[in-house]
Order: sequence, then C-alpha cells, then structure tokens
Amino acid sequence: MTWTSLRQRINQLPLVLAGPILRRTDPNGVTVWIVLKESRNVTLKIFDTNKKILLIGSKNTIPLGINLHVAAVTAKTNTNVLLYGENYLYDLEFGDGERLSTPGILNPQGSIADITYPQYDLPSFGMVPNDLKDLRIIHGSCRKPHSEGLDAMAALDKMIKEALVQDPKKRPHQLFLTGDQIYVDDVADALLFMLMDAGQTLLGWSETLPDVTNPQELNPGQRNYLATHTAGLTASMNKINRISNIAKSHLFTFGEFFTMYLFAWSEILWPKPEDLPTFADAIQNLPLLASSKTLFQEELEYLKNFQKTLKEIRRALANIPTYMIFDDHEITDDFYLNMAWCDRVLSKPLGRRIVQNGMLAYAICQAWGNTPDEFEDDDKPGAALLKAAVAWSASQGQNSQHEQEITRRVGLPSLADIKNARQLTHTDASLKWHYTVTGPGYEVIVLDTRTWRAFPGKDFDFPSLLSEAGCDRQISKVVRPKDAKVTLVISPGPVIGVPLLETIQKTAKTFAENLGSAAWGFDPEAWGLEATAFERLLASLASRALPAKQNRVIVLSGDVHYSFAARLQYAATRPFQHSENFNTELIVVQFTSSSLKNEDSGAGGSHSLHKKGFIPIEAINHLPTAEIVGWENQGTKELEIGVIYTFADQILQCIPWKIKTNPAVVDLIKERSWFKAFQIIKQPEWWYRIDFLLGKYEQVNEPQDSHILQPQFVTAPLPGQNRKPALEKYLAMAKNHRDYRGKWGDGKEIVGVNNLGEITFEFVDDKEIAVQTLWWRLESREKGKFLEPFPLTRYEASLEFDDQEHPINDVLKKETNIGYG
Repeated sequence: MTWTSLRQRINQLPLVLAGPILRRTDPNGVTVWIVLKESRNVTLKIFDTNKKILLIGSKNTIPLGINLHVAAVTAKTNTNVLLYGENYLYDLEFGDGERLSTPGILNPQGSIADITYPQYDLPSFGMVPNDLKDLRIIHGSCRKPHSEGLDAMAALDKMIKEALVQDPKKRPHQLFLTGDQIYVDDVADALLFMLMDAGQTLLGWSETLPDVTNPQELNPGQRNYLATHTAGLTASMNKINRISNIAKSHLFTFGEFFTMYLFAWSEILWPKPEDLPTFADAIQNLPLLASSKTLFQEELEYLKNFQKTLKEIRRALANIPTYMIFDDHEITDDFYLNMAWCDRVLSKPLGRRIVQNGMLAYAICQAWGNTPDEFEDDDKPGAALLKAAVAWSASQGQNSQHEQEITRRVGLPSLADIKNARQLTHTDASLKWHYTVTGPGYEVIVLDTRTWRAFPGKDFDFPSLLSEAGCDRQISKVVRPKDAKVTLVISPGPVIGVPLLETIQKTAKTFAENLGSAAWGFDPEAWGLEATAFERLLASLASRALPAKQNRVIVLSGDVHYSFAARLQYAATRPFQHSENFNTELIVVQFTSSSLKNEDSGAGGSHSLHKKGFIPIEAINHLPTAEIVGWENQGTKELEIGVIYTFADQILQCIPWKIKTNPAVVDLIKERSWFKAFQIIKQPEWWYRIDFLLGKYEQVNEPQDSHILQPQFVTAPLPGQNRKPALEKYLAMAKNHRDYRGKWGDGKEIVGVNNLGEITFEFVDDKEIAVQTLWWRLESREKGKFLEPFPLTRYEASLEFDDQEHPINDVLKKETNIGYG
C-alpha cells in the first residue's frame, strides 16, 4: 500500500521491460521490437510450427540510458521463405544461453505464458492469406490511459485466443494503429509522477529544458503555464478559446515521452494497483484545493482500469504483425495544425524541444518497426538518427551538435522555411514517416498527414493535410502491385467526415475569426475542410489504377473518438489537376474506428453520437448523403456552369449560375429546394456520391429482462460464421442490450464508446463487400461491471461499381430540377 520509486525496484524487475512487440512481417523478413534494462546482443529466430528454423538475425541494443536498451531486431533473407496463409513461431536469445523462457528474462520463474497462447510454447503469428476473403485486418486509434471506460484493445487478445482454438488460419493477420497511440498532452498527474521517476531511473540523467528557470513548474499538475505560454502549445485552448488546465502534466522531456510508451504497452514498470502514488506522493507545493484532489482520485481510478488489461494487450502485441503511424497526440495536441500553430510553437525554444523529443521517441518506438531497413545501413536517416540519439543521451543532453543532428534526422523544419514555402519542408537527410505494406491481392499505403501539410490560405485557415508534393510522393508515385484488387489507405483522420461535425468546425472557425481569436478546441483540420487537398486526393487515388479504369480503396481512420462507415463512388472524364482526359471510376469505403480508450460521456461527447447518430434531429433524414459535381477552374475565374430558376416578386427568374472557386464543386443535394430549380449546362469533369452507412440490422431474438444474471463466457463468431447464436447469447447477458441497435431500430449509425475495428472481405447475395465489424462492450447485469468486448456492430459496404443501392449515374441523370445542355 506504499508508493516505491522505480530506482528501488529496478533490480527486482526482469530483463525485458517492454515487448516483445511483433512489427513488420514480410515473406523474407520479420522484425521484433524490445526494450531491456541491460545491454545485450539480441538474436531473433523464426520457426515453422514444427520448430524448424527458417530465419535468423541479430542486433545489439542501443543504449539510451544506464537502464534503457532498445532494439528492433530483424531476421531477414534474400528469398521469400515464409508462406502466405501459414503460422510461424519466434524466439529471442540474449547471449549466454538466455532465451525468452530463461528465468529472469520475462519473470523470475522463466514462464513464457504471459506472451504466448496455449496452442504454442512460443509467441506466434500468421502470415496474410493468399485470398482476400480470408484476410482479417484489425485497426484502432486514440488510447488515453486516464480516459473513461475500459480499454477496447483488449479485444485483440480475445480475437487471437479464440481463433487459435477454432481455426488457427483465421487468426487476425495484421494490426494497424492509426494514430494517438499515446497521449502526451493530456496526462494524469499520477502517471506523470511515475514517468518522471521512471525516466530518471532508466536514463540515469535529467534533461535540462530551454527557458525553464523554476524546476517546481515541472512538477505534476503544475506545467500548464510552461506548456501554454513558454512553449506556445495549444492543448489547453478550449472550444471557447479560454485556457483550461488540460496541459497541467504535459510531457516535456525525452525520458517522459519514451517511458510513456513503456507504460502504454507493458505492465512491467507499473507498481501494483494498491501501490500507485497518492495525491500526497505526487503533488508537491500545490494549494490543497479539494477539486485538485478529487480530480487526482478520478484520474487514478481510470489508470487502474487501464492497468487491468495491460497483460492481455502485451500478449496480443507479441503475436500479431503491428504497423503504426502518428497523429498529433504522440507529439502534442494540434501538432502542425495550421500556419498560426507553427508560428506560435516553433518560434519558442521550449516548444521546439518538446516537438523534437516527441518525434525522437516516436521514431524509436514506432517508426523503427514500420520501416526497419531505414534504420539498418549507416547511410540511411534512421541509422544516423539512432547514432545521434545514443550520443546525445551519453552527453546527458548537453551536446548541441548531436541535438542538431537529431533535429535534422527527424525533419523538424525551421519556421523561416515554413513561412517561405507556406508548407512543411523536407530534406533527403530526414526520415520519411509514410510507408507501404503489400500482400496477395492488396496494398496498404500509410499516409503521413502531419509533416507533409501545406498552408495555402491565411495563418488560421484550414490546412491541406497533404501538400501537392506530399500527395504526389505518398500516393501518385507509389507503384501499384499488378495483383492489387484493393488499396487500403491509412489516414489518421477520416477522409470522409461526418457532415454535421465538419459544419460545426467551419462555423467555429468563422465565429472565432470574427472575435479575432482561433478555434483551437474544435480541431479544424478535416480533409473536407480544404477542398483542393480533398479533390486532389480523390483524383490521385482514381488515376493510380491506370491503365485500369476502376479502382477500389478502403480508408482506415481513427482520430475522432467515434466509429462509423461511409461509401464514396467517383467517376471522371478528367480528374482534378490532370491535364489529359481519361475515363476512370473509383470506390472509396471509409471505415473509422475510434477510440480504443477515450470515450466521453459528457455533454456533446461521443456518448451523445452513440445514442443519436449522424444527425440528432429525428424529424429529418438521419443518414446524410451528398451528390457532387466538379470542374477545374484555373485562375479562379468566373466559371458559368448553368442557370438557376427562382421566384422573385412572383416572377420566375432565370439567373446565370457562376462559380469562382477552384476546384469548382457543387453539392446538388444541398442546392435542391422547394424554392428553386437549376440546370447544369457545362458537362462536369468529375462527379461522385457519398452515402453514410447504417450498421447491418441483424434479426436476433429480444432477450428477456429476467435472463442470465451472471456473466458467461461467449466465444465470438469467426468471420463467415453464423453470428446469430453467439450474438443472442451475448445480448442476453447485457443490461443495456437495446443499445446494440440504432436509435431508429434498424442498425447502429455511430459507435461512440471504446471500440476496435475488424476488416474483412466477403460475398453477400453475390455482391462483393468490405465489412467493418466493431468490437465494443455492453454493460453486465451485475451493477458497475461490463461484459467482454464482442463483435457487435457490422457495417457492409459494396465494392460493386454498378451497385443499385448507390447508383453513380443518378448524379448526372436528368430530373425536374437538373439537366444538361
């Protein structure tokens, strides 16, 4: 019942502090990331299920501190030896006969059970299958330890465990974490206290931060002024542009950033729940306000909930190939939001140091495993970054030359360069965070929508999430595999956003500008808010398929703290910013899964969307749609596209319809009304429709309220299995089973509680579809308890170009209020 410093506990801890986490996995190579408390040469061995060795590779850990040694070790060969659709095992060796099962490596007993499943005595993984219909991809985002609810990432452990019992080849094949794997800007005071202690113990030194003159201001709960004013960060700027206290425990030092990852992915550094720091332990020299103590205790209870499932999550991460990309909260809230943010933060030494520390920690903890080749050869930016990080840490953060090398390698641009280019700049010497993954019949393009932004307007205007150069480099110039039937795009923020919420963002920005302030709290950075970047993205995705005329894209996103599905079908005779005419069609399915752990039951929070859906007004159509026609309008001249008919003074008026924007786009659904008609005369160059999708309405029997009182174990159905029996059994145990259905009784629209997304490809009624199944929890009939996560909400999106439920030709057909000359 007493808090004890890590310095006093470190000698009792096992060698492995975090991991192993299985990272990039290809037919010719496998990478595993691990953190140790001592230096070792780590050897990775890959076996088939009969224990025949297939791959082997070794790497020395890099010393980032006296008790902090890290490696992403790769076992690789020049030929493809791992077969698609097969399961494999791996083991790690640490020299002198030490293996994962040696006492003291994972635990004192030498048990490996914490990172394995009963079918195997080593951690395992499945290679992606040869057929898309057998592929099982998992995705999720936004995992804040002290937020409400239970961690939905624990569902991954259940998925793997149950699949290995029923059919090992149907285990989940890949995990994509799409942003905000950690929250550095909104941290519980108790957690910051533990991170400060752990960082100093593991590194063996304390970082001197620029412009910090009073060390007391670095204590937990007391950092808001430094974060907001000295560093210029915007995490504490709320929706009415007042300064809140969110950044009271914002992470600053490299040690804090790095140890946050260790606390997020492993239980090893955590004390027992009863030994977590108290308010008296963590808060020093702060006025003893009752509200501060109350908030501290509330955060502490949420941390205990987070800690409960860490063992399951650590085991899952050891047994599935995992790919990651940052959003903003790995670095700081609003990271590179707009030109004004860059000016505010990058002009301040403390702001730049915090951003650089966040990017360095991301590089070592996340990017290294995404693109291990970039960290291998001495001439690669990643390898140079690791070398500089080791040297900078050895100097206890005092060597400015090594610090400048880190700046160069993580690609932190100067404010002058950004202002001159009106976009974030890059050099060949810096790491590139975007990357690709391929498999039989598909490709995955992982976008970096943070460090390739452009700022085409004023300082507070909406950013282009990808500049023209960024879109070209990350999409257009990526060679499409010849066998790719579908392209998966990882975009941290949804490409197709919920219209109601994007309208709120636009309104908030306009309102704030009229008051001479900024709408920081509304995160005004959705794809759809900057039309040029949005239309360029669609055109680039459509034209990548050439010479094929059709392309299918599945976008996986997070960020927004709720989950939904939408479908966009696009056609063009000349896509935006293309000089030549060519016919092309594109289907974009947007699957959003968020948050893993950051639901909000407060007014206007994610629970409200969970209950009310896309549009919380029952009297109107609750499923938003859009029908868009567009033209390129170079020079933003006055482009006449048709005529508008309207009544004025009881006389029918015919008015030329002119547009001055580029791209020139019109949403026909918004233009239609009882008071006017219109005719499009100029043939559109591209057109598309957007349909937001309901969760599938599944006919299940209504549970009796007096049914099962005690929670029972329910095995979840595998993809392709009959869902009804297991679903009915699960709903019968749930107090709030009616919450499974949508407000209108025909399928959930938005899931606004903690959830994890599963993506599969199926044929239903002879129609090829992409499916997102969301795993979330219902309440147990036992007061205050929740059931296990379960695959509750299922969205089906057609991949057929001539689907009659979403006819693309309807956008151009002649109607009473629209025709073509």
